[in-house]
Amino acid sequence: MRPATTTANRALAKRLGFGGLVIAILLGGMTFYFESERVDDTIVDLALDEARHLVEEAPEIAAPLAPANRPAIQRALTDLVMRPPRNAPGDYVIAELYDANRNSVATASEPNVAMIEGVVDGQRHPFPVGAESDYRKLLINGQVYLQVITQLRGPNGGPNAYLEGVFRVAPAVIEEVRDATLRVTATVVLAVLATSLLLYPIIRRLNQRVLRHSQELLDANLGTLRALGSAIAKRDSDTSHHNYRVALLSIRLAEAVALNAAQMRSLIKGAFIHDVGKIAIRDSILLKPGRLDADEFAEMKTHVSHGGDIVRQTEWLADAAEVVKYHHEKFDGSGYLTGLGGEDIPVIARIFAIADVFDALTSARPYKQPLSLERSVEILLEGRGTHFDPKLLDAFLAIAASLYATYSGREEGDLATELQAASDPYFAGVVAG
Repeated sequence: MRPATTTANRALAKRLGFGGLVIAILLGGMTFYFESERVDDTIVDLALDEARHLVEEAPEIAAPLAPANRPAIQRALTDLVMRPPRNAPGDYVIAELYDANRNSVATASEPNVAMIEGVVDGQRHPFPVGAESDYRKLLINGQVYLQVITQLRGPNGGPNAYLEGVFRVAPAVIEEVRDATLRVTATVVLAVLATSLLLYPIIRRLNQRVLRHSQELLDANLGTLRALGSAIAKRDSDTSHHNYRVALLSIRLAEAVALNAAQMRSLIKGAFIHDVGKIAIRDSILLKPGRLDADEFAEMKTHVSHGGDIVRQTEWLADAAEVVKYHHEKFDGSGYLTGLGGEDIPVIARIFAIADVFDALTSARPYKQPLSLERSVEILLEGRGTHFDPKLLDAFLAIAASLYATYSGREEGDLATELQAASDPYFAGVVAG
């Protein structure tokens, strides 16, 4: 398995695991909230049902609340708060009855509820409008209470009275609710995580298929790039080894100054096809054995703009334009074709310019013998600050002896293998990502 595939599978597992965890937390939280609300509503319904039994036990409440009926009403309220709860969820500790005009008629409470009354009085809410009942949950000294208010209907079906009370929820109910809610929430969370786990092999296989096709496409693009670079070199009476060497020199200098992966990819592409624009130059000029005259040299210089036009036609090569268009610019602005200078020249073009000249100096050409390392360094230093970026040149000279020993003048076929090993890590990130 390629390192890129392994990296991609690890990234997929992390993303799927993280995504599943996030979804589980969100759904679990939502489930917990809605389940809690559902249980709250159930308890409230039981509390309201308990209050409505007052009408059955004290028919006087259903009739007009005459003064003569108030003793019976008071007994009913007292019985409501003092008797053992008829339902497991809890019992009333405070109850107050209001007439249809919302005037207090009777009130009852358990002993020792002054603190509860103080909290309730501070949070008394209005009578329900447009609804039969309303409630508020209270937490007092770790105990859950419901402050409820509901309509009690008379014979004509309209509201004859209102009951407001404080319903104490039994601790056993709270524990049961908590356990049930946690069980439902845990079930949802485990279901999401299990689904993510079951989906992983399927998504992994699909992802591997995509990665394989992506890698094949990348290999084809790089192969085409190498072939194009070789074709350009042959038309220029050169060999593909120059492209390999100058690309390797550029990579090593770029690594020394810590270029990022995206810049490295642009540099490698540009190094391979830096002279692609020479396709547009006439053979009589490109292959002329002698020195070019002024008009011929002016036409030769246009190969950089032709090259820029060519690489811009495909998205995959577009980022190589910075090397193709600007590798003949000089740091002092005296280069061609645009006369850029200093850091206005793209950094990968400044790097390539040093590598290209160094390889030209240290390699044999039909018209010259290779120069020694010492003489090549002298020539480079003569261009420090004029032709070349001083900082980049200093970084290159620090590794020049090692690069000279490793690459200069090499024509062996293993240059291609070495270049692939040097450049693959930067393109592998594209597939893995």
